Amino acid sequence: MSDGTLLLAVRHNCWANEQLLKFCAALPLEQLAWTVPGTYGSIHATLQHIVRAEEGYLYALNRDELPPRGRVASPEQGLVPVDELRDRARTSAERTERYLASGDDTSRRIPRPNGEAYTARVAAAQFIHHGSDHRAHVGTVLGAHGVTAPEIAVWDYALAIGELVESR
Repeated sequence: MSDGTLLLAVRHNCWANEQLLKFCAALPLEQLAWTVPGTYGSIHATLQHIVRAEEGYLYALNRDELPPRGRVASPEQGLVPVDELRDRARTSAERTERYLASGDDTSRRIPRPNGEAYTARVAAAQFIHHGSDHRAHVGTVLGAHGVTAPEIAVWDYALAIGELVESR
């Protein structure tokens, strides 16, 4: 899409990550440990999973360009502080902007460790879907514990950037 639609979708994804990470950075550790059945896991582990996965997608899209500090640890290696996840998410957002401006061939095939391959455009779509899916998990966990999650829908982003004007 040359009209900026993909760019808007990716920017929403990065903005939504930032809003949720900012909100969760203010939660006490006991709340970050909350979980409910049917979600990825604890709030903290889910946030780390989102950031780690996005770094992985960017790693593949940028042809093995690792983030400046290497990859975020897997949950088995322990959880990193939410403030570090925020920093890493910001770095990923910047790297995403550079990738989208690069003019990469979106039909380029990216090999997977299991021998399969996918196109760069599939990686970009998964980047957006994956974040949205897991941010919803965090919202579910918060809601199940009576805490209202921040408003991070595309409509909220559109309002924040002036692409949606309230008619009231």
